[in-house]
Amino acid sequence: MSVVNLGLLLLLSFLWGCSFYFIEKTLVYFSFEQVVFFRVLFASITIWLFLITKKVKFDLRLKLWLSFALMGLLNNVIPFLSFAYAQEGISASYASIINATTPIFTAVFAHLLTKDEKLTRAKLLGVMIGFVGIVVLILPEGSLSLDQHILIAMIAPISYAFAGIFGKILKGVNPLFAVFGMLFSSTVIMYVVFHTNINQTRVEHFAQFTDLILLAVFSTAVAYIIYFRLLFSAGALKVSLVTFLIPISASLLGVFLLGDIFTLNMYIGAVAVFLALFLIIKDKKEKLAKE
Repeated sequence: MSVVNLGLLLLLSFLWGCSFYFIEKTLVYFSFEQVVFFRVLFASITIWLFLITKKVKFDLRLKLWLSFALMGLLNNVIPFLSFAYAQEGISASYASIINATTPIFTAVFAHLLTKDEKLTRAKLLGVMIGFVGIVVLILPEGSLSLDQHILIAMIAPISYAFAGIFGKILKGVNPLFAVFGMLFSSTVIMYVVFHTNINQTRVEHFAQFTDLILLAVFSTAVAYIIYFRLLFSAGALKVSLVTFLIPISASLLGVFLLGDIFTLNMYIGAVAVFLALFLIIKDKKEKLAKE
């Protein structure tokens, strides 16, 4: 990987790690539904302006926009709502570790729903270790009771996993136009479902919007642009390394700026999840080398 791509990878992990920090900050002023609505609204406006400057042709086919709506639901609405709600009860660091379980669920669902992504021995071992880590994460220390915020957070990586599998329906579409379509569709879905709550938004001073704008513009829109730049120049396998880096940047921000405290089950769960990710990604690398 070139120095430029390595720098972009680190920047991407930082921006996505920051999203958990920004969510926690915005929840001081807004409900979780409002946070998600304004996140996708401001992000879609940012991507739209980018597309205008790049003179990207807009495709208005109904079938395509129905696909955008489905992907927006899986890739934005459900996971964004899950984490925003969950972070009313769990830390940014905790949420970022849960987010790192996405490839584990992706490996399982891809095995069940596709013909060319079956579990190998290495992947199966990774999945088994990963689920041990997930169990440790969802069971608070010294208790067998389940925390609803943690359970809701687990919906996000599951939704991301389905988005990764069904994302093939957008094959051939300009990636950034697809991002705009998903974000715009997500904005519409959010307003239709939560318009009563959204219309009750009260802003006393613009500073309340600062973290929300940073979340939307940088941790969502700009992060998407960097992601696809890396995807085309470095490849999917190398970009997948960001999965390891997001919890690190999010945890550092959480510990130093939000006062997050790491519990024993967070340490154990994170180690198990990281080991699982290593096995799953390593298996992909070996498969590509053989091909």
